Amino acid sequence: MKYSHVLPKILGVKEVTRSRLFRIEGVDLEFSNGVKTTYERLAGGNGAVMVVPYDSEKKAFVFTREYCVGTEKYELGFVKGKIDAGETPLEAAERELGEEIGLGAEQFTLLRTLNFAPGFMGLKLHLVMAVNLSEHRLDSGDEPEAIEREYVPLDRIMSLLYDDDSDLCEARCITGVVLALKKLNLPL
Repeated sequence: MKYSHVLPKILGVKEVTRSRLFRIEGVDLEFSNGVKTTYERLAGGNGAVMVVPYDSEKKAFVFTREYCVGTEKYELGFVKGKIDAGETPLEAAERELGEEIGLGAEQFTLLRTLNFAPGFMGLKLHLVMAVNLSEHRLDSGDEPEAIEREYVPLDRIMSLLYDDDSDLCEARCITGVVLALKKLNLPL
């Protein structure tokens, strides 16, 4: 679908604040109707990857269980991390899979590139499926503690996707499962 909206003119961009992980920019805009305003956004980096590992021998997805400060509990999720300078999304996926849960894969496939929240950040997330898994431990990267692997067989996946009290509540993980099931030609 094509829109005829005229993009606002960017009058200026300045750093508002910075932390160890985030940089917030103020973007001065002028819209086609003459209205001027300032939006704030999280400045992007090289993007990030989330790896959806599928073990075809066990007929199971390989999740992680790690502490998430946003919810203040251990959550079920997938391997994820930033893309380093000069790295492709598939290279980052391979590195993160080895660093976080000690696995390698014969095949990495880009499922989809998403944006978290386009209203206030431009960060791209590349969902990558990994298949034909094997042990492949790399240095643990920047993790403060070991991340647990949790194999979830296909017969439990639907309850994780559809039950409100499921351990799987992160939207990008749910999206990754749905896209992987479609790619693997497995029923939803």
